[in-house]
Amino acid sequence: MYGNQEITKEGEYVKKLIIIGAGGFGREVLEYALDMKEANPQIDWEVKGFIDDNLACLQQYNQEFEVIENIKDHIISNENVYICAIGDPNIKSAICKDFMDRGALFINIIHPLARVGRRCKLGVGNVICPNACLTTDVCLEDFIFVNCHSNCGHDSKISSYCTISPFCDITGFAELGKGVFLGSHASICPSVKIGDFSKIGAGAAVISDMPSDCTAVGVPAKIVKRKNR
Repeated sequence: MYGNQEITKEGEYVKKLIIIGAGGFGREVLEYALDMKEANPQIDWEVKGFIDDNLACLQQYNQEFEVIENIKDHIISNENVYICAIGDPNIKSAICKDFMDRGALFINIIHPLARVGRRCKLGVGNVICPNACLTTDVCLEDFIFVNCHSNCGHDSKISSYCTISPFCDITGFAELGKGVFLGSHASICPSVKIGDFSKIGAGAAVISDMPSDCTAVGVPAKIVKRKNR
């Protein structure tokens, strides 16, 4: 052992994966990480557990991996790698910025059943869930969740901290600003742009550009709430 790291047969140190957030999505991300590791045993990390400010949040589950400590008390270590599993874009952005500023190394979790095109570009801290699809020339920045059965079409651009719920359709040349939240089954039409930290309701069809800090619902989507940042 070296610190809390195991040594492989090749003499390399194995990083420990810490999942930030132990809620429902955190438990899903754990499953995806384990599936990823099972599909590729050569991956150079092993799951260590969760950090969450609710230390008791997993008590009702028969969970192999536990909440190690509070998020706010965690000390960044180069023996660890991290993935954030907090869906709210505002909370996610605050925590990830703080961890990055303190030197945390984030990885991507890409489920073996996801399809990521060869010409797609991904940053760090992204979670690509089972049966999600990034077709071709898609650009994902950092800390983005693309949930199950969601599609990012050709030449689409997804900015940091977005959360894309299941069964969403982001079509060709569409752009999501930072921290956009898409509810389940939301559709973004070709070349449409969504402003930073806007929310698109479940089942909405967005056919024209949306400003920052708004909430839009319906078919076609209409703004029902705006916020001045």
